[in-house]
Amino acid sequence: MTKTALVTGANKGIGFETAKHLLQAGYRVLVGARDQARGEAAVAELQAFGDSKLLVVDVADLGSIDRAVATINEQYPELSLLINNAGIPGDMHRVGWESNVEELRETHQVNFIGPFALSKGLLPLLIANQGIIQNITIPIEPLSFFNPFAYSTSKAPLNVMTKSWGMAFEQENIPVQIFAVMPGGVTTDLNGNMTGDFMKTPAQAAELITGFVLDGENRNGQVINFDGTLSVY
Repeated sequence: MTKTALVTGANKGIGFETAKHLLQAGYRVLVGARDQARGEAAVAELQAFGDSKLLVVDVADLGSIDRAVATINEQYPELSLLINNAGIPGDMHRVGWESNVEELRETHQVNFIGPFALSKGLLPLLIANQGIIQNITIPIEPLSFFNPFAYSTSKAPLNVMTKSWGMAFEQENIPVQIFAVMPGGVTTDLNGNMTGDFMKTPAQAAELITGFVLDGENRNGQVINFDGTLSVY
């Protein structure tokens, strides 16, 4: 049976390259995109690498998530991999106390509430197929050179979800892995296409991300740094 994966935010950047890597590894990939036209353009390009299908899903919209879950249950019940990649950074240069409630609400909706709702909705299929949930995340410990308040506070609960669900999966003998990967600095439009010796290309980040899925290791409950070490918070 063909292995099927859903990658959110897969019409560009890290998500697009992750979809490409999975296609090359033999997966059918549902290209999660909130914009139909951009999603169709991405699928047209990805078809050269394998069986890619558009799934319109906006993780900021719970109704859109519900519709996507219903579509997957109806058309792709073999789904065994969910990669929660879609995300927004908020203002990465704004000092924490200058953030406003609307910015925090928006980043938390996209970076945590949406992935939570999508993971919860797809969990019965992932249990049936002994699947994997992979969350793409960032360090949440403030650093002198990286201290984006809205972004970090919205990814922190995603990291907690990863560890909490992972522990519960083990305690209840649920045959699903959940883990998170922090790919490090990546040149994307989220950071204004920042470049430097410490930055990865989206393709390099995708190779790292998919490597953790494809190597067969059990990483349930882990939050993994770009160098393979584990976070301890």
